[in-house]
Amino acid sequence: MSETNHNKTGRREFLLAGAAAAVGFTYRGTLWVTAAGSITNHHVAFSDPPGTHGMLLFGEKTIYLSHLPMFSMNIHRYQVILEVTLTKEGGDAQADYVRDRRQHPGTRIYSFEPEPFILPELDPKNSQRSSFRGTIFRGHFERGGKPINENVVASVTRVAHFHKFDSEAAALPQLEYFVFGKDRDLFLAHLITRPPDFDQVMSVSQIDRNFTNEELSEGAPIIFPGKRNTPAQRIKPAIQVIGQVKQTGVGAAKTVKLRPGVQFYFEAGELASS
Repeated sequence: MSETNHNKTGRREFLLAGAAAAVGFTYRGTLWVTAAGSITNHHVAFSDPPGTHGMLLFGEKTIYLSHLPMFSMNIHRYQVILEVTLTKEGGDAQADYVRDRRQHPGTRIYSFEPEPFILPELDPKNSQRSSFRGTIFRGHFERGGKPINENVVASVTRVAHFHKFDSEAAALPQLEYFVFGKDRDLFLAHLITRPPDFDQVMSVSQIDRNFTNEELSEGAPIIFPGKRNTPAQRIKPAIQVIGQVKQTGVGAAKTVKLRPGVQFYFEAGELASS
C-alpha cells in the first residue's frame, strides 16, 4: 500500500451529507437546537457536529485507538489517542481482534470505523463520553480494508493524548514524538501541529530509560535536535535513534536511546495542507 497516494473521500463525503442533513439545526454537545429554538436534550456546549471519526487500532496487551486527523476539515483537526477495551454482546471482540492480528502478521494497519459522534466529548478536560460503537477492519476502513467484526463497543479506560490543532501554532523547531503505554509495552507517536505535517505511530522495541506509568499516561515528549520536522526525516522502523526528553523547567537535557519496532501507520497526504 502506498504511504502517500490514498483515497481520501470517505470522511469528506460523510460530512458533506451530514452538513446538508443538519440545515436549520445547531449542535451543542448532546443538545440539538432547532431553528425555532426547541431543545431536545440539555448538555454542555460543543461547536462540532457529529462525524465519522475513523481510528487506527493497535496494541495487543493493551488496546489503543488513534484518531486519523485531517487539517482540511475542522471536525477532524484533532490528535487523539485512547486506551480502550473492546466488547461485544455474545462474543469476545478483543480476543477476536488480537487473534486476527496474529494470524495476519503482514497486515500492519487495523482500523475502527465508529458510528457518528462528537469527538470533543472525549476531551478529558470536559469529558462527556466514555464509549462508542463501531466496526473493526483488517486494513484501512477507507482504503480497501475488510470488516471483521461489527457492533463492537470501544470503552475508553484512559485518554493518552488529546489536543485540537491550533491554526496559529508555530512550526516545531525539530522533530518531536511522545512515548506512551504501560511498563515496557510502549509506543511512539509523532506530535502533529500544523501543515504540512504527518501522522506516524510505531511500537518501541528497545529503550534505555524507565518512564513511570504516570509519565507514560500523559505521553512523555521526546525531541530529536538536528532533525527537521518533515516526513523525510521521520523516525524509521528498526533504526536506533537518540533523542532528548523534552524539559519543561531548568536542568540538563536527559538523553534517551530507543529503537522503534513495527510502524503501524504513516500518513502525510491528508496533513499536507489545510
